[in-house]
Amino acid sequence: MMVNQARYTVVLLALLTVITAALVHIDPPRGDSFTGLCIYSTDGFSLLSNGTHRVAVGKSLEVGETYRVFGRLRRTNRGLWMDVRSVEPAKPDFPLESVEGAYWIDWNPVLLTPSRIRLAREINASKGEVVLIRGLESGGKFYPLYVERRGFLETPKEGFPFAVRGVVLSTTGKYAVVWNGSEEFKVLRFRGVELHPGMRVKVVGVVRIRDSIYIYPASGKDFEIIGYPKPVPLSNSSTGDFVDAECYVTGKGKKSLKLDCTELRLYGFKAKVGDLVHVLGLRRKSSILCINCSVVKPREKLPNSICKPVPNRPLKISGRVEWVKTYRNGFGIANVTFGKCWILLKLPKSLGVAVKPGEWITAFGFFTEYRGMPAFHVESREDLCSGKW
Repeated sequence: MMVNQARYTVVLLALLTVITAALVHIDPPRGDSFTGLCIYSTDGFSLLSNGTHRVAVGKSLEVGETYRVFGRLRRTNRGLWMDVRSVEPAKPDFPLESVEGAYWIDWNPVLLTPSRIRLAREINASKGEVVLIRGLESGGKFYPLYVERRGFLETPKEGFPFAVRGVVLSTTGKYAVVWNGSEEFKVLRFRGVELHPGMRVKVVGVVRIRDSIYIYPASGKDFEIIGYPKPVPLSNSSTGDFVDAECYVTGKGKKSLKLDCTELRLYGFKAKVGDLVHVLGLRRKSSILCINCSVVKPREKLPNSICKPVPNRPLKISGRVEWVKTYRNGFGIANVTFGKCWILLKLPKSLGVAVKPGEWITAFGFFTEYRGMPAFHVESREDLCSGKW
């Protein structure tokens, strides 16, 4: 009996020796584990969150990245703490939140929905682009983990960024007017960004719809200067085109010129009635803005048309005053002759000028008739001069 018991003890000791030797090659228990997004990190300390719980670890990790930590999880008076044995990058195995909006950066990266959702970091998307983001919200910030880009809005929407590509029509005051081919946008101007009428630009900014559509960029980087378009003939042009033409000046306003080649008035250039001008300008809705204009032929070089007046075209006549007749209402006519040719010069009271018989005059204006006889009309007193040319 004692022999059998001794044998049993020897066998048991041998078995324990084998098991102990085998256990030397087996990893120790992995303990607790936690998968979370790093929402804060400093030297030797990080905070992980899975949307439900937060766990502090004694490691420096990368904010915005997801990790799985192994060790012993315990509760302290400040919350959950993990005595870390190992850390490895991981994919999130916890529920994620989804939010869609337009990506924007002013002072910080945000998502406009149109309310502002502050992002913990910049994302791989163009400024103003619509994106779908999946991630976690914590501490007033949204931590993006996955981003799906969906492009820019095709039409402006209140509170959302919009990219405008078009021609600058004007730069008066705080806003530049940009025409995109179908409608006008008032774009807030930025110091250091030179915008000039006729420029082609691309601007990204947040939309505010009031009496007009306003675009508010966040910085000068939101402007892209594309350049000037190639000029096109005035006859084949539309709003926003760079136009090229040669025209006679047929009339003057306080700030504009009337041309014989179009019903649109020319702004930003000075010339006299009868001048032939070259116009390189920006066509706007109801006018042309001079960008680079010049007088090709001054009116003084026009031929004397007293013998061959042409209707509907600015002309010059020169000759001697033969006689003058003034009516009770102040209206007058003068007979101007040159060789065998003559014409009646109309002198309305509003013109404020008088001529005398024997005086040599030069006038710039238009052929007309007076009581069935050939006559000449001038628009202002500066179009009637004394002396030979």
